Amino acid sequence: MATQEQKIIFRKMEDILYSYNKYINKIKKDLEYFNNPILLKNYKVEKISGSGFMEVKSDMERIEELKVRLSNDISRHEEILFRIDSALDMVKDHEDYKFIEMKYFKKMTYEDISTELDIHIRTAYRMRNSILSALELHFKTQRLIDF
Repeated sequence: MATQEQKIIFRKMEDILYSYNKYINKIKKDLEYFNNPILLKNYKVEKISGSGFMEVKSDMERIEELKVRLSNDISRHEEILFRIDSALDMVKDHEDYKFIEMKYFKKMTYEDISTELDIHIRTAYRMRNSILSALELHFKTQRLIDF
């Protein structure tokens, strides 16, 4: 039986794995937005007021600031995906690796996994524990979860 600490670690790992596709989609969305020539329509005029003085940024300044922010977001998300991929790469030969794709990327239920693999549902839970245990050290070394 897993300790309370182990359950917390596994939950954090699962949250990260479930978020994998969200990061990919966010990068795609940000890239589309970054390359969209009509960025101006979605970006409001920023006014800085103080002692009767108001500065209105030019359209170009606003667009450039937005592009910098989007670029930083894209880089941060790519870094997270790189770390996840690096950790997954270390366990890709594990006998239960297919569980990761089925459960976290395809979001299949334990029942669906057990049906597809023709195994008992308890075996699907054992697969989860086995692959997450193998993956834990690699998530820690990639600083995806705390030590």
